Amino acid sequence: MSAEEACRRIVARLSGEPLLTAADGRALVRLADGPIPRIVAWTHEDKAAKGLRKLAADAVPQPPVHFTVAEMVQETPALLLTGEAGSGRTTLARHLAQTLAQARLAGAWPDAGPIARNDLGDALPEAWPGPWPLPVLLSAEPGATLAQVMARDGTGAPGDEPVLLVLDDVERAGERATALLAEASAWAAGRAGSRVLALADAAEAAGWRLPEGWTRLGMLPLLAAQRRRFVAAHGLAVPGEAPFAPAASNASLFALSLDGPGHGASEEAIVADWLATRGEAAKAFPALAAETLADRDADGLPPALRPRRVRQLLAAAGLAGEAPAAVAAIFAGAPQLWAPVVASLLGRAGPVRRDAVAAALVGLPGDAGARGALVAAGCVGPGSPAWPALETALVAVIAAGSLTARLREDAGRILSRHGDPRDLDALVPVPGGSFTMGAPAPANSAPPHRATVGPFRMGRFPVTNGQFERFVAETGRAWRSPERGKPDRRSAPATDLTWRDARAYCAWLTDRWRAEGRIGAGETVRLPTEPEWERAARGDQTGTDGAVVYPWAGPWNPDAVNGDETGFNDTCTVGIFPAGRAPYGCLDMAGQVWEWVSTLWGEDMGKPSFAYPYRDDGREDADAGPTIRRGLRGGCFSSGPPKACCTYRGSLEPDGFWRGNGFRIVVAGP
Repeated sequence: MSAEEACRRIVARLSGEPLLTAADGRALVRLADGPIPRIVAWTHEDKAAKGLRKLAADAVPQPPVHFTVAEMVQETPALLLTGEAGSGRTTLARHLAQTLAQARLAGAWPDAGPIARNDLGDALPEAWPGPWPLPVLLSAEPGATLAQVMARDGTGAPGDEPVLLVLDDVERAGERATALLAEASAWAAGRAGSRVLALADAAEAAGWRLPEGWTRLGMLPLLAAQRRRFVAAHGLAVPGEAPFAPAASNASLFALSLDGPGHGASEEAIVADWLATRGEAAKAFPALAAETLADRDADGLPPALRPRRVRQLLAAAGLAGEAPAAVAAIFAGAPQLWAPVVASLLGRAGPVRRDAVAAALVGLPGDAGARGALVAAGCVGPGSPAWPALETALVAVIAAGSLTARLREDAGRILSRHGDPRDLDALVPVPGGSFTMGAPAPANSAPPHRATVGPFRMGRFPVTNGQFERFVAETGRAWRSPERGKPDRRSAPATDLTWRDARAYCAWLTDRWRAEGRIGAGETVRLPTEPEWERAARGDQTGTDGAVVYPWAGPWNPDAVNGDETGFNDTCTVGIFPAGRAPYGCLDMAGQVWEWVSTLWGEDMGKPSFAYPYRDDGREDADAGPTIRRGLRGGCFSSGPPKACCTYRGSLEPDGFWRGNGFRIVVAGP
């Protein structure tokens, strides 16, 4: 079969598939008519020099302008794209395959007009200059190898054509999921110019350690601007505002809201509104949804109710009459499967029932209790009698590093929202002495040499949004971070800060802590020097055979760092990676945020004027001019193993700022 014939078959098979179906079975919109182009959690700023911009008097952080999935596929040899249940991953996979096939047949990438990149009105066209790879669309099966999946689908790629292998439902492979990814990238590597796009449920994939060479990105929910444009483009009649409410950002709920009365503003209300128009037969749907929740499909339900997210909401309605202990027992049987269901149940319950279910969940043993506490804490607050036990459980989840990084971040956000009980001002003592500084490579970090520092205390965590907000409130200093004022982000590192902002905070905190008696009259809060930062990060580790040195004294561990493999592409609550603990107790010293140090770099971004070995040659001149870059250490959320480590040196102008730059403090004597 020729490549052209393969493309014709793909178009013929996929173009007629219904994208949006009315209750009577009519196809309101077909796949060929065009679904909403999907965007990902990766922005133009992320790509372009990590946002190295200068802070003018009227400067503000720029709004994120996101890339589309098709654009990221072009740039990424092996991309794992995750989305929540009902997010439309399968629709995306099929439409991308169809569009590539049509582009090859027509000789041009289709012009869909400007694509919304955020909800602020920024829109850009999407382009994919040819030549285009031949799309091969597969769906994973439980326990199956890639070869078995290909044999089942009768998939072949003519000749030596470059291919885009689109692998949907990777989570269905179960324990073989990451092995399947490795097989897919190895297969693509054997065909010059080929790529892989794998799609998986975000909750299922949260704990996966990806094979080498893979990039993980999240597919964003549907923007309100995207939904309004879709409705207008297809001439759909919308009776109310439900399709544009935040709850309808989930693709399956957006589709359901378009076929309902259009009044509900919450997820539960959208489903309830739809059921209310379906008469007596709808009464059986919640129980059927609960029975089929673990299945890929549910043939006994109308097509609009088959997506996993909709069935989760229906199943929650089916549990409404169950006793708290029974709900907890069902949850304990499969916490990952039932967590969204129980969250919906708690969201619609009254205070007495909500507190009783929460108490039953946190009382479960082991990981089930930890997961139960996380679900319950998302729905109850400090006013609940169950809250003390829930708060204790969430702190324990973070301290132990149990559950996945995504769930630990959920726990951190909940604690932040209600007043994080951890001591985020904590200082750890770092002993003075001589230690190995630097590394054989890269050249900017070489050569390794001995450096000496005096004793000091360093912040256990980077300075957080909540801490910096207090400084801003007292001093009136300008801080235009989009994170400012978000309750669930108070415990995340403060970013969008210049070197001068960090120094001003240190001066303010010095006065405050002296007045409070927290530090002595001769002690000062300041930024660390490069040797102090590296001493705290690596301790007495010398490094062997040129191996990269990490704070946790071992080989690279993706669960020890908020880096590029984590897939957040953002800062997270401080301290949720306890496996990355540095020798003296500091956390988040690799990944998370690039941390300002006091040490100068020089004017050339590519080569430091102040090279190693470290010495007293003016590199600690706090009055150096604005063109002299200052040091940054530790890497950030988009860094991989070469940069998220103890030795790599970065830099930025002192008036530059970015959402990936933060700082931590040092307390030392004269």
